[in-house]
Amino acid sequence: MAAGGGHRKFYSKLDAFFLRTTAYTTARVSGFLYFYDWINPDARRQSRTDFYAFAAVAGGLLAGIVTNPVEIVFTRMQADEMYPEKCRRNYGSFIDGVTKVAEEGALMRGAGVNGLRIAGLGVGATGAYDYMKENMFYFFGPIPANRYVATTAGVATAMVLSMPFDTIRTRLHTMRPLPNGKMPYNDALDCYLKMIKFEAQQKNHSNLGCFYTGGQPYFARLWVIAIMSQYCLDYYHA
Repeated sequence: MAAGGGHRKFYSKLDAFFLRTTAYTTARVSGFLYFYDWINPDARRQSRTDFYAFAAVAGGLLAGIVTNPVEIVFTRMQADEMYPEKCRRNYGSFIDGVTKVAEEGALMRGAGVNGLRIAGLGVGATGAYDYMKENMFYFFGPIPANRYVATTAGVATAMVLSMPFDTIRTRLHTMRPLPNGKMPYNDALDCYLKMIKFEAQQKNHSNLGCFYTGGQPYFARLWVIAIMSQYCLDYYHA
C-alpha cells in the first residue's frame, strides 16, 4: 500500500495463484486419500492416528515433489515486487515463469523440503483436528464451537510442524547467485544449518524464531482456508 500499488497489488498474479492452488490441493488431497485407502482398506474405516500420519506424510511428499515447479514460479512472482527494479525477474505470466525457471534448471529446486512442508501440514492438521473435535463432541455435544476450536488446534499444530520447512522452501525458491556466482544455499540441509549458525544463534542458542518469521499471517491463511473448505464441503454434500 505504501508503495502506491493500491488494493489491486494484493490480488496480482491471479493466474499463478489459481494454477498453484488447483495443483497443490488436488495433489495433496488425492495423495492423502490414495495412501489412506491403501493402508486402511477396511470398509469400517477405523480411525487411527498412525494411519492418518502415514497417509499425510506419503501424500504430502508426493504432492510437494509433483507441484514444486508450480510452487517455485508462484513464490517468485509473489515476492518479485519486494526487490529493486533491476533485481526483479518480471515474469510476464505463469507460462513465462515456468519457461524461464526451466531454462535456469531450477524447476525441482527445494522439491524435497516442499514435500515435507505439505507432510507437516497434513500430519498436524488432520490428527489434531479429529482428536479435538471428537473430544469436544464427547464433552459438549454437537455445538458449532466444536468446529472452530478443533480447526484452531489443527491449524496451530500444522503451523508448528510445517512452517520451518516453508521458510527453507521459500529461501531456496527465491535465492539468487551471490557476487562470486555461487548460490547462498546448496540444498535444504545447508540452508537449515546456515540459519541455525548465523541467525538462530546470534542472540540465543535456543532461539529458533527465524524459522517462524511471519507466523501470524501464516496461521491466519491456514485457518481461513480450513474453515472455508469445510463449509464448501458441507454445501456440496448438502
